[in-house]
Amino acid sequence: MLKKLIVVMVVFALITGTAFAQASLGGQLMIGTTFLSGNGDSDDVNMGGQQYHEAKMSANFGDGKGGGKLVFTVGNDTGYDGALGPAWKRAWGFLFWRPAELFRMQVGVNADGDFGAAQISGWGFTGEAKNSVGAVSDYNGWGNSNWPLYVWQSGLSRKGNAFYPGTGDLINVNLSFFPVDGLQANIVLPVEGVSELSAQISDLHIHAKYNIEEVGIVNVAFIGKGGIAKDSVDKASAGNIYASFFLNAIQGIGAELGLVFGLPWEDAAKQKQDGFLGIGAGFRYDDGSSPFTFKFRINARVAGFENDNPMSTQIYANILPCYKINNNIWAFFYAGIGMEAWEKYIGARVSWFINPYIWVRAAEGLRFWTGLQIVDEGLKADKFGASADSSIVWRIPFGFNFYF
Repeated sequence: MLKKLIVVMVVFALITGTAFAQASLGGQLMIGTTFLSGNGDSDDVNMGGQQYHEAKMSANFGDGKGGGKLVFTVGNDTGYDGALGPAWKRAWGFLFWRPAELFRMQVGVNADGDFGAAQISGWGFTGEAKNSVGAVSDYNGWGNSNWPLYVWQSGLSRKGNAFYPGTGDLINVNLSFFPVDGLQANIVLPVEGVSELSAQISDLHIHAKYNIEEVGIVNVAFIGKGGIAKDSVDKASAGNIYASFFLNAIQGIGAELGLVFGLPWEDAAKQKQDGFLGIGAGFRYDDGSSPFTFKFRINARVAGFENDNPMSTQIYANILPCYKINNNIWAFFYAGIGMEAWEKYIGARVSWFINPYIWVRAAEGLRFWTGLQIVDEGLKADKFGASADSSIVWRIPFGFNFYF
C-alpha cells in the first residue's frame, strides 16, 4: 500500500510540476499620494490629500491557454483641501480559458480596459502616471459636484462617448471568437445581480475588431442601454453604436478617429427623445529614436438625451509632450481645456489645467513619479447672466510603481 501511495504522489508531483512549469506569474504595486496641496483663494498650504494605492497579480498558464488577474485598490476621493476625503476600497478580478485557437471565454470584471477601442485617447494617454497620481486622474473630478466638469479626463473616450469603452466595471461573461487572422468578435453578457433575463440581455455588448496588417485597426460595437428589455421599451434607448479606426501605417505616427451615436427613443409619455452624437480624435508622435514625443486628443459630444436624462454639450482637448532627458528620466507637460454647456440648467463652464510631471527609473522594476498640478475649476454662468468666480487648486503628488 505504501509503495502504491508513493507512486501516486510521484505521478501527481510530475503532473503538477509540468503544469506550473508552464505558468508565468507577475505583479505590480502602485503607491500614490500627495505631498503638498492648496487653494488659490487661501494662503494655507496643506500636507496630504488624494491617495491611490493598487496591487495587481496576474497569472498565465499553458502559453496563454488560461489565466487571470486579481486587483485591489484603496484610496480616497477629492481631499485637495488637506483633508483625506472619503476613503474607498475595491477589488476585482477575472479568469479566462482558451480551449481552442478560435474561442476564448472570460468571466468576472476586467476594469483595465483591455477590450476598449481607444488606442491613444483613452487610459493610455497618461497611462500609469494617473494611478501613481503624477498625472491628473482620468477617474475622479476636482471640486464642485454640482457642476461635474472633468475637463482633464479622457471621459468622452473612457466612458464610451467617442470610442467603445470595453467592459469596465461590468460583471460579465465575455465570449471571444477568432474566425480568421486579424479578426476578433466579442459578445459581453452582463451577470450583475439577479434580474429578469431580458433585462440582462438588453444590456449586452457586441464588439468586433479587425487588425489590417501594417495599416490599422477597425472597431465597431453596440452597447445595449435597456430599451429592448421586457416592459422597458418606452423607458430607455435601445443602445449606442460605435465605430472607430486607428491608423498605424506611418512610421512613428499614430492617429485615430472615433464616433458614437446614441439611438433615439420614446419616453414613457410617448414623447420622442433625441439621441446624441459623439466624436473623438487622437494623435501620437514617437519615432523611437528622437527624445521628443507628443500626444494630442480632442473629444466632443452634442447634447441629447440618454435614458430620459438631458446630456450636456462637451468639448475636451488635451496635449502631452514629453522629452526624454535620458533613458532614466522623462519630463512631461500635460495640459488641457474643456467646455460644457447644460441645456437643463441653461448654463456653461470653461476650465483648464496644467500638469508638468517627471518619470524616473529609480531601480530595476521600480519607477518614481512626481509633478505639479494646477487646475482652474472654471467660470460658470447661468441663464440670468450671473456667474461664479473660478477657483484654482494645486497639489504636488508623488508615487512609485513596482513590477515583479
